[in-house]
This record gives sequence, C-alpha cells and structure tokens, in this order.
Amino acid sequence: MKKFLATIIYLLFFNFIYSNTLEFTNTQINANNSGTIQLLVDNPADAIAGLQFQILDYPNQGYFSDVTSTERLEGFTIESNEQEDGSLIVLAFSLTGEVLDPGSGPILNLVYQSTSQYSSEISVSVLETTSFLGTSTGEALQFNTIPGLITVSGEEPPPIQTVENLSAVGGFGNVSLVWDDPNDPTITDVTGYHIFRDGNIVGVATSANYTDQGLDQATEYCYTVTAFNDSSESEESNQSCATTTEIYLEEPLNLT
Repeated sequence: MKKFLATIIYLLFFNFIYSNTLEFTNTQINANNSGTIQLLVDNPADAIAGLQFQILDYPNQGYFSDVTSTERLEGFTIESNEQEDGSLIVLAFSLTGEVLDPGSGPILNLVYQSTSQYSSEISVSVLETTSFLGTSTGEALQFNTIPGLITVSGEEPPPIQTVENLSAVGGFGNVSLVWDDPNDPTITDVTGYHIFRDGNIVGVATSANYTDQGLDQATEYCYTVTAFNDSSESEESNQSCATTTEIYLEEPLNLT
C-alpha cells in the first residue's frame, strides 16, 4: 500500500513539474492605441513540432493586428487568421522538421489594437478545446494555460443595467432561458448577452432568450446572464436553475 501511494505521489509530482504551460504576459495601453503581449511556452520535457492556438480577447474591444515569432520558433511558418467571433487562430509548423526544443520563454509576439475609447480590462486566453500541441509523430500533448490581462486606459464607460427576472425551464437535453432587459435602447446600446452556466460562459444571445442544448438527462444546471456592448458589461443577473427531463420508457406488458 505504501509503495502504491508513493507511486501515485511520484506521478502527480512528475506531471506537475514536467507539464507544458502556455502563459500570456500582461500589458497596459491607452484607448484606441496598440500594445504588445507575448505568449510564453514552458515545455520542460517535450519537444513540440506543431502548435495551434485559438486566442480569445474578452471582452472583445480590439483585435490582434500582428503576430510574429521569437527565436524559439526559428524555422517555423506562422499563419494567423481572425475569426468572425473576434478570436484569433494561430498555426505554427515547420516544413523542414524543426521543433520547439524543451525549455521556457516567449514564442509569439502579439500586437493588440484597442478599438474603444473607454477604459477596460481585457482578458487574453487560449481556448483549450480547439488548441493543440503536438509531437513530430502527431501525438497530442497535454498543457495548462494562464491568461494574460490588457489594461486599457480611457474614458469611463457608461453603465449597463443588470438584466432581470431570469428564468430557466428544463427540457429533454436542453434548458430554455428568458429574461427582461431594463436598459433603455435610446440611452444604452446593448449588443448582446453572455450566458453563463455554473459560472462558465457557454453562449451568446442577441435577444432576451436562449436555449442551452446538448445537456445530460435528469441533471440540474444553473445560469446567470450579463448584457454587454462594445465598451462595457453589466453585472450578472439573478441565478436561475432548472433540471433537464429524462426519457421514460414504459415497460412491455403481457409477456407470454
């Protein structure tokens, strides 16, 4: 038993020490100006041959105007493309067999251009489900992520009122949400609503309703909603919970 526990502790310690980590630096910029942040990679044990990142800026109040590699990615081809949702997909690969050797330090310089005159704090992170680190044989490597922060100094943004009366109704594999928006459209321009499930953002709505789909049966889910525009975001609404329904299959009768 002691040997088993010692093995488990060693494996946990090994994975902690030798896990790959992606980390963004922080920066401060003035509104409508640009600044540079870096993406750092700490890969103490693994040589990395291919990289793909989907980079998110939240709230989306600007765009990445330029992406360049550091000397750690010498010999790699870098491709980047902004998506319709404002995220940035970056690919890094080598056609000559170059790899990112084990080590630590920056691999990408990203220039962020602010498009708002208002002060804000923009979180920059990697969407793990669509990002990839791979070996020369195509094997996916596990990694951790640490977001960065862009602090924008500008005018004080006008406040957005919190949405009210959020209610949730469970269905088969889905939960339907409706709420009231107290903001006067002639004063405050609300461009959309962020939907949070159990504290994590799961969707965006453009009207005061949303259906969260693909959920487990007979499971409770809890939601909050915020209203946002290009320069500000409201506080989270009241929390509303609902339980999804479960299919009942009636037992056969009159078996003979």
